[in-house]
Amino acid sequence: MIVKDSNDLLNFLVAQSDSSKNWFGWQQQKMTAISLAHEIAARHADKMTAHQIVDFVSELNNELYQKIIKPRT
Repeated sequence: MIVKDSNDLLNFLVAQSDSSKNWFGWQQQKMTAISLAHEIAARHADKMTAHQIVDFVSELNNELYQKIIKPRT
């Protein structure tokens, strides 16, 4: 599948979620982070530096992973 925009990425991730229990691995996290960074930059480049955007996306990805993908019990 070729991912052209965030809708394609979301559809890909949803399709993968049905395929196996271990669907959201490192590669999927990186693709999501890159797509999210581009979306944030497009909307907030006048308010945030590239470094701030990447830091925010990295922190958000970590939070998503810890609290949703692999929550601690």
